[in-house]
Amino acid sequence: MHLDNYTLGQSEGNIELTTAKENHDVALELVRQARREVYLATWDLDAPVFSHQDFTEALSRFVRSSRRAQAHILLQTPDKAIKQGHRVITLAQRLSSHLRIHQPAPEHRDYVETFMVVDGIGYIKRMQADRYEGIASFKAQITGRDLRDLFLIMWERSAPETQLRRLQI
Repeated sequence: MHLDNYTLGQSEGNIELTTAKENHDVALELVRQARREVYLATWDLDAPVFSHQDFTEALSRFVRSSRRAQAHILLQTPDKAIKQGHRVITLAQRLSSHLRIHQPAPEHRDYVETFMVVDGIGYIKRMQADRYEGIASFKAQITGRDLRDLFLIMWERSAPETQLRRLQI
């Protein structure tokens, strides 16, 4: 998948996604172009999509780029990601003030979609967390805003994920 010509906030049209690699490539490019916020709602942090060195490096650069840069993750079930030593978990432990992971409130714990929204305009959305079929866009003001608003409502009611705290001994 060639994404060289896609620019966040400028490139219109939807991108159909069918594989983990396509999801990873689009997520990576969106994070590379993020300026203000990256919000991710996920069931288990989907290692084939998000636990890659290039993705975590891009996420690390983003959160360190500005005091205003925000990366928030709503994680339904952290057990698998913790056991696998997921790269994003490790990054969040190192950069806990910049990259926050919360568990959704009880009313949102059965939410089965996975989505990532960047700067309220670019997004990836999958209707089922365990399937890679989805849609993405680098410029979708209405959908981006709606996903951002949904995420912020869920975030407001969520709580920090306590299983991810690193023990300092």
